[in-house]
Amino acid sequence: MSTTEDQPRAQFALPADFLYSSSPLALHRTNTVSTSCSRPEHHPHHHHLLRRIDLRLVPILSTLYLLCFLCRQNIGNAKTYHLAQDINLSTSDYQWALTVFFFTYSLFDVPANMLLKLLRPNVWLPAITLASGIVTVGMGMTESAGGLVAARLVLGMTECGLFPGVAYVITLWYRKREAQFRQALFFCAASMAGAFAGVLAVGISKMDGVGGLEGWRWILIIEGLITVTVATAGFWLVLDIPARTTFLDEEEKDLLLHRLTVDEFGEEDTELTQEEREHIQSLAPSMKQILRKVFTDYRLFLHIFIFWGISCPLYSISLCLPTIIVEMGFTKSQANFLTVPIYITACLLSILVAFYSDRMGVRTPFLAAAYGIMIIGFVIAAAVPKAAYAGVFIAACGVYPAFPGMITWASNNLASSKKRAVAMALHIGCGSLGGAMGANFYRQKDAPRYLQGHLLNLGFVMVGAVAGVVVYVGYTRENRKREAECGRRKEELVRELEKVGKEEVAGMRKRFLLRKEEDLVVNGDRSVWFRYCL
Repeated sequence: MSTTEDQPRAQFALPADFLYSSSPLALHRTNTVSTSCSRPEHHPHHHHLLRRIDLRLVPILSTLYLLCFLCRQNIGNAKTYHLAQDINLSTSDYQWALTVFFFTYSLFDVPANMLLKLLRPNVWLPAITLASGIVTVGMGMTESAGGLVAARLVLGMTECGLFPGVAYVITLWYRKREAQFRQALFFCAASMAGAFAGVLAVGISKMDGVGGLEGWRWILIIEGLITVTVATAGFWLVLDIPARTTFLDEEEKDLLLHRLTVDEFGEEDTELTQEEREHIQSLAPSMKQILRKVFTDYRLFLHIFIFWGISCPLYSISLCLPTIIVEMGFTKSQANFLTVPIYITACLLSILVAFYSDRMGVRTPFLAAAYGIMIIGFVIAAAVPKAAYAGVFIAACGVYPAFPGMITWASNNLASSKKRAVAMALHIGCGSLGGAMGANFYRQKDAPRYLQGHLLNLGFVMVGAVAGVVVYVGYTRENRKREAECGRRKEELVRELEKVGKEEVAGMRKRFLLRKEEDLVVNGDRSVWFRYCL
């Protein structure tokens, strides 16, 4: 920091970021980035680097998720082409086939993300997608209700690691204010899978009788084979973590790591020595301590209720929508085609909302608006039976934009990276149990009005909205308390610096920084230096 003799207090000033940084990522700061471009967004290659990462990371991850979501929900399309009749699948058997998927999907989420930390993303993510494709092909060959239920149980196990894994990987490559837009691009694969599934099912069903197989079998087999093919290519297309990636040169890696450091830690004038970094790293909590922090974080469990307010409608719509539309008097082909505009509109809205949320740097206003839209949609569907399609359409326009916003809001407020990996897996795993519940909302005996399904969705949305308000109020109050405490510490440091000679200033500021870093490493998002994203 440059100073002059007539401005002695400037020596004692601390940059605003110095008091409000939120992560020990600064321990990995590289010294090779030019100080003339210390703010990453001002670096001449910043936008070029971001575009390169977008083109290499987002398309392949979105494609893998699209195919996995296709494998997950194509049972709904298959059902409209005589799946139940051909294997003697009762209504309760079908509900079990939908439900058991989420048991293993939720149970193995945390172990899957822990494996992601041990293995490389470019190996783990394609591998589990490949396994999902193989299981889907097996579903197409099943001859009994028991076989279908067993296949869905295994499918939940193979798919569970993809969504939390990708959501975590995105946090490794992008700054907080860039994350939701990329999460939305990635999650839009789910809505596009819904649109794609309807069109694809109509086309593939024409193969009914080819090779002695029914049309619904070809739907599952072909979609499974497509997944296997793309997942195999994924071993060469999915990127490793930033520090080990090979598609960036050293200068680009330095810029990438620096921009992540600045986002998490803020600009600092004092650099830590290697010995100081190693000492601070030695204070990092063990995995046992991380697990204790995760399972004692009450806000994380409130985020799960917010998740249920979105996942229940999401999965009840994606799994049951074709059947609901058929019961409204449309043919099977018309029902599958009518799902397409819902998913395409939801996809476009997700991207638009995420773009403005990242640009403004806020999450809750957009999440609140999405919840309001969901409430309006399900009220219409429940109150006006003839407008049920319009009501579900409106609700979907809230569900899909809310999902990436909800995931990003939770991940933005988790530190350190180890806690984030475990907590996001728990959050997504438990939150996905909403799918197990949502899959049973629209029962055959409630056709054609499906009043119970609409009311259950409405109820879960309102519970999620209340949980969101509680979390928002808690974050706001905690931020105020931390602001006050940081202000107190800043004033105390300034008073101490005014009492010492110039030769002691650097040492005192260094000790202050070390204490701050130690607190961040030990306490993570519970540190007084951490600020919750609103």
